[in-house]
Amino acid sequence: MAMCHPGVPAVIGQTRIYCQQEKEFLLVEVPSQDASSQIKELTDQGWEIEAEIPV
Repeated sequence: MAMCHPGVPAVIGQTRIYCQQEKEFLLVEVPSQDASSQIKELTDQGWEIEAEIPV
């Protein structure tokens, strides 16, 4: 049985996208089903995707 402790967010089904643009860093967390479209949007804005990690 899974338990969620108060104050601990449920992140299952999320993807963290680590991005860099020159010296700026950006961390975006989205539902995994939206990750591909979010990555496309970020790259269109000039962000370089360093990693995408499902959590």
